Amino acid sequence: MDETVSTEPAADATGGASREVTAPSTASELPRLAAPEATFRGNTYDLAALGALTSGVIVLFSCLTCNMGVYCLPLLPLVLGLIGLLSARQSVEEERTRLWSWLGIAAGGFIVLLTIAGVVLYIAFIVLAVVAQGTTR
Repeated sequence: MDETVSTEPAADATGGASREVTAPSTASELPRLAAPEATFRGNTYDLAALGALTSGVIVLFSCLTCNMGVYCLPLLPLVLGLIGLLSARQSVEEERTRLWSWLGIAAGGFIVLLTIAGVVLYIAFIVLAVVAQGTTR
């Protein structure tokens, strides 16, 4: 029991014949939306290959920048985690994407804080050494 919506000619797949465009008359005839298709399907071997690719890119980046690029690496989980959070609604498993993004942000933030603490302690030890050197003269 389809209801005719329009009698205007519509081209078919071959581009020639005309047909009537109809709309479903009941909700049960409406097409159902399919679940989102997974963009990556794999097993542990695929993940091992992904790990090899990632570590290879990091080592190559480190070598090409004469190890100066290593200082940018703690910022990488912060940036990628933020991208993951902002695009979690479009992912296949939204909760997992949000969890992994927050874990990446936490790990990156922890490393950044440790780096800042190390620099502050290094400067403090230098200042203490200079002050101790000045008092012994």
